[in-house]
Amino acid sequence: MNTLLDRVDVNTLLDRVDVNTLLDRVDVNALVGRVDLKPVLDSVDVNDLVQQIDMDALVEKTDLSAVIARSSGGMTTEALDAVRSQAVGLDQFVDRWVHRLLRPKKPWPPAPPALLRVQAQP
Repeated sequence: MNTLLDRVDVNTLLDRVDVNTLLDRVDVNALVGRVDLKPVLDSVDVNDLVQQIDMDALVEKTDLSAVIARSSGGMTTEALDAVRSQAVGLDQFVDRWVHRLLRPKKPWPPAPPALLRVQAQP
C-alpha cells in the first residue's frame, strides 16, 4: 500500500478536490466545539485591540441624549413613585387624625358625594 501511495502525486489529487463541497460537509459547530479557545484568547493583545478603536467615531454614532433620557427617565419615574407613595401615606395619616379629632357619630362616606354619584351610574 505504501508503495502505491508513494507513487501518488498528492498535489494533483488536491487540485481535483472541490473545496466548497468538502466544506459544506463539515459540521462547523462540532469543529469549533473541539477548539480550545483559551490559548487563542491568550494570544490576543487586548490593549492593542482597544487602541485600534476610533473613540471619536464611536461617540458620534452613539445617541448620548437618548441614553441620558432613558436613564434620567427611569430615575424620574422612581422619584415620582416615591413622592406619590409618601403623599398617600401622608393623606392616610391626616385622615386618621382628623377622624380622631372630630369623632363623627356616623361613619364617613367612602368618597365625596359627587364621586359616589358617578360610581353609581352604569
